[in-house]
Amino acid sequence: MIKNLKSRSLIFLGTLLAGSSVLSAALAQSNWPSGYYKASNRAEVYWLDSAKRSHCHVQNPSQMEMFGGFNNVRVVGAESFKDGSRFIGQCSWPDGQFYRLKSRREVYRTNSGIACWVSSPEMMNAYGGFGLVRVIDDSSDIFAQRINAGECVWPGR
Repeated sequence: MIKNLKSRSLIFLGTLLAGSSVLSAALAQSNWPSGYYKASNRAEVYWLDSAKRSHCHVQNPSQMEMFGGFNNVRVVGAESFKDGSRFIGQCSWPDGQFYRLKSRREVYRTNSGIACWVSSPEMMNAYGGFGLVRVIDDSSDIFAQRINAGECVWPGR
């Protein structure tokens, strides 16, 4: 009987510990509000979306500037802010903007989960002109988290 009781106690203790590790991972993630984070010993910045329980990697300084700048990044001791969240890859660029890589001439527009190519200077002028175009680092992936829709539709059509 004592041996049986010991066995049940060990099973209960194992179940409790297993459950607590899942619970602690969920609690660890839920304690972090949505925002930009980096570990003090790492250069990488991540966006943590607590509501969606996901995080993405901020691509480069150009993108961080689009997100409001490095003054919005919380520097923490370790990367535990990622615990309990799903990594979704590179962060996408903000919607409704026009982008051009520093070394390229092509202009792209982002909107509602797509990115499209502005096919001519006349089309860019119809959208409001080249003054709207943001020049970004060559390492940028404009299509991250987006579908490449090919050529943009003319505004008003």
